[in-house]
Amino acid sequence: MKEMIKKYKGTLICSVLVMLAGILVGFTMAQSIWINVFFVVTDCILVTIIFYDNRNRQQSSKVIGMVIWMIPVTALIYNGMARLISMDADSENLFMAVIYFGTGLLFMIIGNYLPKVKQNNTIGIRVVWTLQDEENWSATHRFSGKLWVASGVLCMLCGLFGESIAALVLYIVSIMAAAIVSILYSYLFYKKKMAAGEKLKIQYNKKTIVIYVIVSVFVVIFTIWTLFWGGIDISFHDNDFTVEAQGWSDYTVDYEQIDSISYKENLFQNGNDRRTNGMGNLKYGMGNFRNDIYGDYIRYTHASCHSYVVMDIGGKILVVNGVDESETKKIYDTLREKCQMN
Repeated sequence: MKEMIKKYKGTLICSVLVMLAGILVGFTMAQSIWINVFFVVTDCILVTIIFYDNRNRQQSSKVIGMVIWMIPVTALIYNGMARLISMDADSENLFMAVIYFGTGLLFMIIGNYLPKVKQNNTIGIRVVWTLQDEENWSATHRFSGKLWVASGVLCMLCGLFGESIAALVLYIVSIMAAAIVSILYSYLFYKKKMAAGEKLKIQYNKKTIVIYVIVSVFVVIFTIWTLFWGGIDISFHDNDFTVEAQGWSDYTVDYEQIDSISYKENLFQNGNDRRTNGMGNLKYGMGNFRNDIYGDYIRYTHASCHSYVVMDIGGKILVVNGVDESETKKIYDTLREKCQMN
């Protein structure tokens, strides 16, 4: 490990400086504190693991350099974008472009280097079939290199349709497919050699395989779940109403505090709307948002409906809707009736 540190000392120092630059850019933003802690801890763990593996002494210096630079550069870009948003820059579209095109570029770079990765225990497609068969390792990484480059190109193409939910789904699927198909190819390569009569001494650790399967299934389920999880329900009472939110804090409003109520359609189609502190996925948008129409405002909305009830509450704007247009109109009529009664 000392030998690796000495060999890559210059690269390590430069990457640390880039990491610190990113942290300094986002230092005063509370929402960036924990993500920067995550960046630092992950980078330290990753570099330690890579340097601890003796096989990496013969690894390509370009491959090691790519691994060392990944997290510091990501931290710098993230904090830069977070700073632009905190300064109220019109950067929502730019932020999404960085996500799509940045991921695409990263996958293309990784795909270019994968065929050059030598067999080791820490970098690359590390499954039982590649780790115990050098031919499988080489074939899998040649194939995966092309696959990851194709996935990167697809991610960039999705960036051209940044406002489309279908593009977001395709973006996520392309990333997951790059990893899953690479592992599947390694297994099929192993089965092909077995069918050809080649006896391979593959030592299976059933406990490890079970853990890998459980973790993989959990990650897939969790990813899909976060895209659709949540809930919004409005409860009307005699003197106030409460927006009951699953996934974010509830919000209660006294009818007497409402200065105006209006019914709007296609309110957020201008592309300038962005979440500043809240929860959002393919089904819901909840919390604090900002756009060119209302500035900072509060929102509890279903993505399936493009009609909204807009309320001015002592200078604060609250936007809500139902799962469809008919339910949204019911919310609007009920609120008008309650406000007239009070």
